[in-house]
Amino acid sequence: VFHGGRVLVESEPKSMRNLPSGVVPAVRQPLAEDKSLLPFFSNERVIRAAGGAGALSDWLLRHVKSCQWPHGDYHHSETVIHRYGTGAMVLCWHCDNQLRDQTSESLEQLAQQNLSAWMIDVIRHAMNGTQERELSLAELSWWAVCNQVVDALPEAVSRR
Repeated sequence: VFHGGRVLVESEPKSMRNLPSGVVPAVRQPLAEDKSLLPFFSNERVIRAAGGAGALSDWLLRHVKSCQWPHGDYHHSETVIHRYGTGAMVLCWHCDNQLRDQTSESLEQLAQQNLSAWMIDVIRHAMNGTQERELSLAELSWWAVCNQVVDALPEAVSRR
């Protein structure tokens, strides 16, 4: 281990305290898991500043290769984008037909996770960040200033 290059040993950060022992995930984006940022990520102006709903769909098609709905015994190989609220998800056509007019907390959570992950990726890329690096709240805030959507940041987030 010590002969193959750089090794870093440090105490675990707060964001990793709940992870099981073992291999550390390659990249974590704690801001994507921060529930206080959901109103910001879900804001229509912020979504437009990040490229719009079409850009979210394109991102999903590039990053998700199969149906995201974990419930069900059958999944067709062809997928579609299923919009839900301000977010979206990739579903096979079978699940899309079953879930089209339904509402559930699971669907909402999946759509929000995808929206947050996309938003973090867009902002990180705009700030010239690599995939191997965590996006900071300062970078997210600066992106919001540059894109004239800083007023959409929740006050509690702005105070941090």
